[in-house]
Amino acid sequence: MPQAMQVTLRRVQTQLGGFSAAQRVIGGLLVVGLLLGGFAFFKWASAPTYAPLFGSLAGEDASAIVDKLDADGVKYQLTDGGSTVLVPKDVVYAERVKLSGQGLPSSSEGGYSLLDKQGVTASQFQQQVTYQRALEGELAKTVQAIDGVSSSVVHLAIPAKDVFLDSESKPTASVLVAMKPGSELSNQQVQSIVHLVASSIEGMSADDVTVVDGKGNLLSTKGSDGATGAGGASNDQLTQDYETRQAAELQGVLDKIVGPGHAVAQVNATLQFDAIDTTTERVYTDKDAKPLATSTTTEKYAGGSGTASGVLGTDNLAVPSSGSGSGNYEKSTTTTNNAQSKVTEHKKAAPGAVVRQSVSVVVDDKVKGVDLTKLQTAVSTAAGIDPTRGDALNVTSMPFDQTATKTAAAELKKAEQAQQRAQLVGWAKQAAIVLGILVLLLVVWLSRKKKKGQTIDELVQLDLVESQVGIPAQRQALEAADRLALPAGDGDSPAPAIPQRRKDDVLALVERQPDEVAELLRGWLADRRG
Repeated sequence: MPQAMQVTLRRVQTQLGGFSAAQRVIGGLLVVGLLLGGFAFFKWASAPTYAPLFGSLAGEDASAIVDKLDADGVKYQLTDGGSTVLVPKDVVYAERVKLSGQGLPSSSEGGYSLLDKQGVTASQFQQQVTYQRALEGELAKTVQAIDGVSSSVVHLAIPAKDVFLDSESKPTASVLVAMKPGSELSNQQVQSIVHLVASSIEGMSADDVTVVDGKGNLLSTKGSDGATGAGGASNDQLTQDYETRQAAELQGVLDKIVGPGHAVAQVNATLQFDAIDTTTERVYTDKDAKPLATSTTTEKYAGGSGTASGVLGTDNLAVPSSGSGSGNYEKSTTTTNNAQSKVTEHKKAAPGAVVRQSVSVVVDDKVKGVDLTKLQTAVSTAAGIDPTRGDALNVTSMPFDQTATKTAAAELKKAEQAQQRAQLVGWAKQAAIVLGILVLLLVVWLSRKKKKGQTIDELVQLDLVESQVGIPAQRQALEAADRLALPAGDGDSPAPAIPQRRKDDVLALVERQPDEVAELLRGWLADRRG
């Protein structure tokens, strides 16, 4: 072993030998902690970064992919209940291309791939069922592509066509969607699913599609005319949403006028949920427009000779009478065909219109300077009060009960005080830990300082090197220690035996504090020369 390494090891042993039992335990714990921390950091730094290889896999596809990865010796992780496979990021694309070349994932859940497996001897019934299953699988994949949907199942009820039937039943569909944790389908997304499925099947209308979530909640319902409701929300829920929104808007206006907490608004509304379909036809004639056709018929007659006249007798013979006569006859008829216009109006009122609403506003009587008349006008305008439909508005001033507010304020103050105390306790614990570490370091430093002073004092008391003058200080101390360790000679007066421990102490002191020993020996030599 090299001399330098021996000196270093001896110095380390000497340093460790100067530590107390507590210092050794603390030092050992620190070393163990550093080793564990270094190992954990190395393991974290050397761990590969995983990325999704395939997601939303069927059970058969996931099993086949995992078998292939095991055969290739590629590390992997499974998430999302085994439907997503993660592999190291640097091999994602290579493994994806390799598995795709082997036909994985095979999309075994259905889709148009089912048509590829159909045999030549399949009957018409089998072909129809396979086609329906393929449609269901493709629609399920399409619905699953919507953000927030983890999986979906689509069931179609398509009646068979028969030329001997007078009327055919309409196809219907039901959709079951399972959402990801923390996700919910909005009303617009539900409508999208309904119309997506209805548009994919011939002869299907949106009224014949039902959407249900994984918890069994009905997301799409039919109204009185078969129209799909908005996200399946009930009439009471829609009414409550309208009242809450209207009250919140009014509360914002009141807070700016009388201040927060000094007024409260309540809205009670009645909404129309019956779909109204109205058709109106009106026929009118434009007076300024020219007629389409006009026809006039005139008949005239004029006569100047006498004619036989008289009354009939019993034998049905006219009784002659004398006289002369003249005649004049004139008739005129005009027919005019005017242009006529016809207006047909078709109106369909969507459910959710406001039929009537009542608004009540109560102001705290402790607020001074509030004109209730002006406030009522402002609230009426903000709420859209329409007296013609029976809307009602009431603004009153009454004393408010502040008990709940005071209790809440007191509880909030107690919570803040408790949080401050907990924060102070945390700071005190941290300060105690830091102080304990500082005290421990101070004790270690003082013990080492004291030990150094004791070692130097022992060296001062030794009268081992005082007789050696003219050699270097360190070498003089070492030679003195060697002479002290030699056995006694054969003379009559044997030299006094110096314990080996003192020699070791001198050697350890020289190795540990060479500069201080040299300075001490220089001082001794200077004193002797002086």
